[in-house]
Amino acid sequence: MKQLRDSKAQGSALFTLVSGIVIAIAVIYFLIKLAGSGSYADVAQSSETATQTRIQPVGQLTLGDGIPVGERKGDQIFNKICIQCHGADKSVPNAPKIENNGEWAPRIAQGFDTLFQHALNGFNAMPAKGGATDLTDQELKRVITYMANKSGGTFPDPDAAAPADQAASGNAAASAPAAAGSAPAADAPKAEDKGAAAPAASGADGKKVFEATCQACHGGAVPGIPGIGKKDEWASRIKQGKETLHKHAIEGFNAMPAKGGNAGLSDDEVKAAVDYMANQSGAKF
Repeated sequence: MKQLRDSKAQGSALFTLVSGIVIAIAVIYFLIKLAGSGSYADVAQSSETATQTRIQPVGQLTLGDGIPVGERKGDQIFNKICIQCHGADKSVPNAPKIENNGEWAPRIAQGFDTLFQHALNGFNAMPAKGGATDLTDQELKRVITYMANKSGGTFPDPDAAAPADQAASGNAAASAPAAAGSAPAADAPKAEDKGAAAPAASGADGKKVFEATCQACHGGAVPGIPGIGKKDEWASRIKQGKETLHKHAIEGFNAMPAKGGNAGLSDDEVKAAVDYMANQSGAKF
């Protein structure tokens, strides 16, 4: 009887041991299934994302809002770059606002080529290409045409117009005031009649140069710069004499750049413009 009881006890212990092993295996199996059901994949994916985040460049550069360089149109360039100074709601000194025909008129009168050179190389406070060095020359022409034509200009599409046609159209506005006597030589006797000996001798039209270049600053709206016709502002300048005024205008003086920033002007044209402004403001040069 004792042996039978010992045998039963051993069988029960063995059964318990086997049952425990089976249960442990089942638990491990279900845990493995649970781990592989998606949580592990999520962890792996998160790990991969984190790795990509750590190794990506510090900065990413996108040119032209995804538009390839060279293919940007005038309105796109304006809204991205030029609007900072030329926007209608901006108050940047001496920067003509888009759709303000009065501010753009003297610029347009200079012709397209002059506007392009000023924008390309910088002019007064404006940096070359408005600070956007990646602009191509053709893109610069597009945005100049866009702004000017929104503000009273009639420049042709630079993508369709030949260079000669562009220059001719750009000078159309400038030629209108002189339609009655287009040749400089024909204007010379008139200048002589007014006592402006220097413009008459050189054939330069001081008024035309003033309207094209000098009016932007000397039109009377910029503080600290003598406005044409304002005798009190010009009096101290006129006292310095014509030669001194000519020298300052040609070489530059204080904040005024040489030749008013228009390097294409001849010395005689600058002198004629100075004499015109001074004579309109109380001088008798």
